[in-house]
Amino acid sequence: MDTQKSEASVQFRKPKLEDGLAIYHLIQASPPLDVNSSYLYFLQASHFADTCAVAEVDGQIVGFISAYYRPDRPGSLFVWQVAISDTMRGQGMAKRLLTALLTQQPKDSVTELCCTISPSNKASQGLFKSFARQHGLTLQVAPFITEAHFGDEGHEAEELYSLTSETESTITL
Repeated sequence: MDTQKSEASVQFRKPKLEDGLAIYHLIQASPPLDVNSSYLYFLQASHFADTCAVAEVDGQIVGFISAYYRPDRPGSLFVWQVAISDTMRGQGMAKRLLTALLTQQPKDSVTELCCTISPSNKASQGLFKSFARQHGLTLQVAPFITEAHFGDEGHEAEELYSLTSETESTITL
């Protein structure tokens, strides 16, 4: 895909129910992400649309980010999955999608941005480290889910990444 064309024609928006199947297929094509049932992606695109975003080019979903506010920490926006089409990777699309997600949140609602990342997922680690640097956020990484928690699934451990602002009570872009 032509980079100049893709930069100009990308639309960021909240997902809608009709995007569910395209999101499901995007996740399937985005290892190492865990693929959930298609039903989940329909729910995310409808019930959780306010905390999700898609990137669209010429009517095609080329990026998706899902998140939710943690029930135990209402200002903590937990990013669940970030997927970018292979045709759009390497162009800063994930960072732009994360920015779109945060800018669509109500003012002063996000006190913390967090996610879990496996130690081998260097792309996601790079995304959140770069995002923290770019926006002057503090990044903390701590163990969260161990391989033992997953039992015999063979799932890699997940580390908790938490981004906060040292100077503001909320994260604003």
